[in-house]
Parts: sequence; structure tokens; C-alpha cells
Amino acid sequence: MSSLHQYPAISAHNEETEPDRISRLHEAFGVMSAIARMIWREETGYSTEPGLIHTRWDGAVIALRDTSGQLEVIWASADHRERFGVLAELGWEAMSESRTNVVHRLPT
Repeated sequence: MSSLHQYPAISAHNEETEPDRISRLHEAFGVMSAIARMIWREETGYSTEPGLIHTRWDGAVIALRDTSGQLEVIWASADHRERFGVLAELGWEAMSESRTNVVHRLPT
């Protein structure tokens, strides 16, 4: 199994519970990564045909932020969001949060 070269920036916005929220973000990202590796074992993208652009999990998420139980995911590109967005929702649901509490954004 490969290791990630690009780990997302992680932050939480609640002073009283920040350490717990940070821990949950790391765990949620671990769930997302595990699912990605199970589904796309070689992380080669949409196709293994030469010359096609590949959208990989490694580097797909730039940042994760927890604001009072709402997960904000900053994606590297619209292609990453389209391909992997459901993984963020599943990872957050694994933390006993609602999938509807996930906000997807692109970098500004």
C-alpha cells in the first residue's frame, strides 16, 4: 500500500473541544483514504490508458476544517471534488456526523 505524499491541512474552530475535533478530522481522513485505496487500488485515476489525465486521491484534499460539527473540505480541483466528494461524506458519517454537514469548496 502506498503512503500519501500530500496530507491536508487540518484545523478546528472551537477552543474548548479543539483537540478532540482535530483527532476526529485525522480519523475521518483515514477513513476516506482507506475507502479510496479499496476502490482505486492503484490510484491510477479514471483509466490506465496512456495520455489521459488522471485524478488521484493523493493531493485531492487541500484542507479539512471542523466548525462545530460541520466539515469543510477544500478540494484541489473540481475533478477531485466530483470523483472523491462522497468519500468526505462517508468519512464524516463514520464520525457519527450527518453527511449533510459536509461543505465542499474549491481553493480561492
